[in-house]
Amino acid sequence: MEGVTVRDAGDGDHAAIAHLTVTSYVDGGHVDPADEYIAELEDVASRARRARVLVAEVDGWGDDGGDDREAAGDPGASAPGERRPVIAGSVVLTLPGMPMTEVAREGELEFRMLAVDPRARRRGVARALVRAAVDRAGQLEGIGAVVLTTMETMTGAHALYESEGFERVPERDWRLSDIGQEPTDGTDQLFWVYRRTV
Repeated sequence: MEGVTVRDAGDGDHAAIAHLTVTSYVDGGHVDPADEYIAELEDVASRARRARVLVAEVDGWGDDGGDDREAAGDPGASAPGERRPVIAGSVVLTLPGMPMTEVAREGELEFRMLAVDPRARRRGVARALVRAAVDRAGQLEGIGAVVLTTMETMTGAHALYESEGFERVPERDWRLSDIGQEPTDGTDQLFWVYRRTV
């Protein structure tokens, strides 16, 4: 996508990734700010040890007066007078047998925790991250498909995935109770699985 660059995350990116991920999930109404899952969303260092984390940067998001995110305490913000790419999204890539894998089977790459800063929506950030995941899968020997889990309520994400060639695999849908976890909000929500070949 024009103006969006996807790269591997570095240690110095963790604070910005944590901030945008939590903001994205809370702002989108997908997780309550008091939910214990927030701690997992914030723990970028842990997931970087257990999987591959990618970031998407938007060119020149800040202006000569500084990024408006600086005032909000966002660690990914640009300082006044500085124009540089700003981290606007992130995604986690994992393979079968890795600790963060939820649904990937042999021959599949899974992506998780796709998040875009709410202020960067409609800039092609999510699409760039999805395409990067597919591209990475195509470069890996023995990987012929990409899979993901999404919440049933994430209708905007469903449209994106379908426009990028992903198809529902309803027979692989699952609930937290299926993997021995208890829902923190008392609802055992259905998670949808999407898949596409590469």
